[in-house]
Amino acid sequence: MRFSGKRDPFIFYVWLSILIPYGGISALIFWQEHDLSPLYILGSIWLLLGLLFYFIVRSTYYTFVDDNTLVCQTMIFFKKRIDISSIRKFEKANGFYAGWKMSTSWKCIVMHYNTYEELLISPENEELFIAEVERRKSLVNP
Repeated sequence: MRFSGKRDPFIFYVWLSILIPYGGISALIFWQEHDLSPLYILGSIWLLLGLLFYFIVRSTYYTFVDDNTLVCQTMIFFKKRIDISSIRKFEKANGFYAGWKMSTSWKCIVMHYNTYEELLISPENEELFIAEVERRKSLVNP
C-alpha cells in the first residue's frame, strides 16, 4: 500500500518568500549597473529552486513493503526504512521541528519509533495511514 505526501500551499509560500529577496537584489543590481545579465542568472536560480520544490512534493511517498517494513522516501535517493513493530506513537506536529523531515506540508505528524528517533511525515490521508500502521503492528505482534 502506498500513501502520497500531502500537498498544501506551504512549499509554494516558501518559493515565493525566496522571490522577495531575489527581486530586491535584482532591482538593486539593475538600478546600479543597468545590466540585465545578472537578472537572468538570479531568475534561473529561482526557477531551478521552484523545480526542485516541485520534484520534492511530487516524489514524496510512504510505502509498506511487506507486513513489517515501512519505507518513507523523498526524491530518489532519500529513503528511510522503518520496522513497523518499532513505531511507538504518532502525534500532531506543532510549530517548527528539528529532525528528519519527509514532509511536504505544514500540517503533518511526528512518528516516534525505536527508542529516541522521530520522523516528520505528512501522508495524504493521516487517519488511514495511522490505522494501517496499527493494523500491521497487530499482525506482527499478536
